[in-house]
Amino acid sequence: MSNLPYLDMPLWISQWIASLKLAFSWRNSPLERIRADWASPIPKTSWLAGRLFELTRETANELTLDDRTWSDLEFDRLFSSADSTRSPLGSQCLYRRLRTYVANESTLEGEYEIYKQLANEASLREAIQLATSLLQNDSNALICDALFGQEPCQPLWAPLIFLLSGLSILSCVVAIFVHPVAWAFAAVVFCNVVLLFFANYRFHEVYSTAARIGNMVGVAVRLSRIQSAAHLSQIAALRDLLQENVEIRRAFRWFLLKRDELLGSMAFYLQLLFLVDLAAGAIAIARMQRLRRPLQAIFEAVGSLDATVSVASWISRLPAHCHPKISGEHRIEMEDGYHPILSDAVTNSISLAGRSALVVGSNMAGKTTFIKMIGTNIILGRTLGVCFASSAVIPRSTVMTSIRLEHSIESGKSHFFSEIERILLFLRTAEETGRGVFLIDELFRGTNTPERIAAAKAVLDVMARHAQVLATTHDIELQALLEQQYSIYHFTENPDLPAVFDYKLRAGISNARNAIALLERIGFSESIIREARRLLNENEAGL
Repeated sequence: MSNLPYLDMPLWISQWIASLKLAFSWRNSPLERIRADWASPIPKTSWLAGRLFELTRETANELTLDDRTWSDLEFDRLFSSADSTRSPLGSQCLYRRLRTYVANESTLEGEYEIYKQLANEASLREAIQLATSLLQNDSNALICDALFGQEPCQPLWAPLIFLLSGLSILSCVVAIFVHPVAWAFAAVVFCNVVLLFFANYRFHEVYSTAARIGNMVGVAVRLSRIQSAAHLSQIAALRDLLQENVEIRRAFRWFLLKRDELLGSMAFYLQLLFLVDLAAGAIAIARMQRLRRPLQAIFEAVGSLDATVSVASWISRLPAHCHPKISGEHRIEMEDGYHPILSDAVTNSISLAGRSALVVGSNMAGKTTFIKMIGTNIILGRTLGVCFASSAVIPRSTVMTSIRLEHSIESGKSHFFSEIERILLFLRTAEETGRGVFLIDELFRGTNTPERIAAAKAVLDVMARHAQVLATTHDIELQALLEQQYSIYHFTENPDLPAVFDYKLRAGISNARNAIALLERIGFSESIIREARRLLNENEAGL
């Protein structure tokens, strides 16, 4: 006999029982999925992830990361790697958090401590994730527009809705006792049908939005009841909001009740006879107008909690991280820093106190990746309170980049013209603010060598007087020209090694000339290599 008694039953019964066990098994529960996802990357769509930032960036009290720097440093990829939120609200809050510098260092330090706490207290983070998972439908991304976008307007004919709805109810009640009034009721219902034909579609999005907001409020109520999370600022804010605005809990209840199968089937007749949905839609608009501020605060508290758990999950799967010390001086110190989106990243360290850095090396040696790593960690330290290094000191400065330049067919601007516009912005920003971290990859590479070296020296010299610059170059001549204000570093390659590059930063001036040796290694003809070396020797002899 089988150890599982239900397998000895008729086949259809045993299959039915097995299906029930599978459907309700712990391993298929939301909690088990949450546990399986912890500290793991989760493939997600980024639909409308940046919408909250777009709608609020103009009114932000803090400095924000500009579009060019976000693009140059590949923050879209970094955001996708970090985003394991359970709801679109969380994704939107995480995106905005990554693009907003936080001025208060104690706030950032507190956030970092919360990340560590959530990483260690599974029951706390799972309670938060179970609640926010109730908003996981992608359509909830539209709540953002309803609360932070253009305020919904009441249609001019809204009073007609309430007039006809009231007449319908009155004539229906009277018709029960005075039967001839039934004709009046029928006439009012006919007017209702006409109004529905012209007006119902206008309220369709209102119905959906009100239901989504109702769900959000329900999740907020559930989060506010997590006793172990009482110390979290978002939970405290939710409790205060829900106590001060009792109406919020019931404001959108009708739209949630409609999802009940019985009530949903009755809703058509209630709408036809009494314009219930149109009246509820008009009321919902009025409530969204009146409760806009507290609803915005609830959105941000719920989304921020989700985003915080996501950051805790992200840093838990990476090898090392720290909370940086933020300095008011021009100071960058990073010990064993690495880029969080690189697998098997090579760590590097740097120390710049009141100085800038010039990084020399050939293509693929690692110099551009290095300055991206430094810039990314400074931004993460100023936005999330996290640096991916064993220790870090970063300046209280914003980061701006000139790394990836694209020719614009529409504007007709060349690479070089686009670059000099960007560099001029850097100079003006540095002179006006007296601070900033500017990452520049191969300055003025779009022009001839003599002018490039001369212009690069002049610009980098002036920029470093006001701010910190991390610049990469192929022009080894710049090392001697800039060594007074710039610490010189270099990456090197060894054509005799299998991997060629070791991606380790080295201090000091580089005199390496390995380009022709690399050409020889990968198979260029002997005649080309011989001619290249002859011309190089003649050129150096002429100098």
